[in-house]
Amino acid sequence: MLTFSIAFKWKIEPDLESAARIYRRQILKNADDKPDLVVTLDLHSCEKDREREMLAFYKRPNVDWTSPLTVKLKGDAALGDGVKRHFFTLIMEKLHHGFELDIDNCGKTLLFNGEDDHKVPSTSRALLDGDLFRVVGRMIGHTFINEGPLYSGLSPAFFPLLSGSKDDTPLFELKDCPDTDVIEVVSLLESQNELNQNEMDNINNLAINWDLPAVSNSNRRWLAETILHHGVIGRREKQISQLRRGLKDTGVLRMIKERRSLTAVLFPRSSALLMEPEMILRKVIWPEPDSDDEAPLNLEQSCDVTAFLREYIQTGSPAELCELLKFWTGWAVLPQHLYVEVSPDLSLPVASTCLTTLKLPLRCRTFLAFTQAMRAAVSSTRFGFGLI
Repeated sequence: MLTFSIAFKWKIEPDLESAARIYRRQILKNADDKPDLVVTLDLHSCEKDREREMLAFYKRPNVDWTSPLTVKLKGDAALGDGVKRHFFTLIMEKLHHGFELDIDNCGKTLLFNGEDDHKVPSTSRALLDGDLFRVVGRMIGHTFINEGPLYSGLSPAFFPLLSGSKDDTPLFELKDCPDTDVIEVVSLLESQNELNQNEMDNINNLAINWDLPAVSNSNRRWLAETILHHGVIGRREKQISQLRRGLKDTGVLRMIKERRSLTAVLFPRSSALLMEPEMILRKVIWPEPDSDDEAPLNLEQSCDVTAFLREYIQTGSPAELCELLKFWTGWAVLPQHLYVEVSPDLSLPVASTCLTTLKLPLRCRTFLAFTQAMRAAVSSTRFGFGLI
């Protein structure tokens, strides 16, 4: 009876975030006894080649994704959890902003389209034929298992489809449709204005292409709802099916099938991930200088530098704070503690991401100089991984 209650505690835990953590721990309980999964990225190769390495890793069949993960970076001596955090950050950035690989002959490959909190899977035939959305499902499930950054902003219209719920009808709106031609047609149908011949032709052309009847005064509302449903949901059923298979491969599909409300944890709103200054400052453990060893001048300078960091955080935009956190820890997920050290031997800030420790140079005498040094250090993560 005790075993049963522990195994299913995630189903009755009232706090959804806690329930997701309990489920994660449950599927990882035997992870230490499994052989490591190993992925290697060559930092000397071009970005497209690194993307191919990531996609090839997640296309591997018959993988136990709950196994411990080891990430190796060719061209960088970095090791440890910080490298894994860097890897999962790269994955999520690709899912949010697209791959440089030109899979669909469009210059850049976007897996999702639309605006924040209304993102929908791409309707690209090439992505479907390549089973890329199963790869996406594995990526999302794998980062969740490893407590990494999550894919934010997916339209809630897809939550019932992902969880397999037959009781919940998908609720969608015009913002969930990224296709301008569909938006124009639905807007015309929903308006109270009489349609001119050109507008009727535009509507009928789309309706006929989708095997729907021509517009009439009696079917305008029904036709608007049907076209919008097909434009948002109908054209993406196969993508959702692939996503579900990818999530199933990682063991995460069970979580949202058996407790549908956890779909919102797996796919959070974009606003929930916005980084605010106080969120970071509450986690910071500031240095405490040893008065026996520290010279008064250095103590004063050290206090100045930590004050500069506090001001940098308090005045930073959510995007800047997100980049700072990725530099500091390896990803934009707040750890339990963020540590700060001040060193006279540094010219630029460096981060030991495994230890979530930011090391600041003592030599910055003004906030402007500190800001310039910090921005230079943070931007360097685009070109290498740095100290981990």
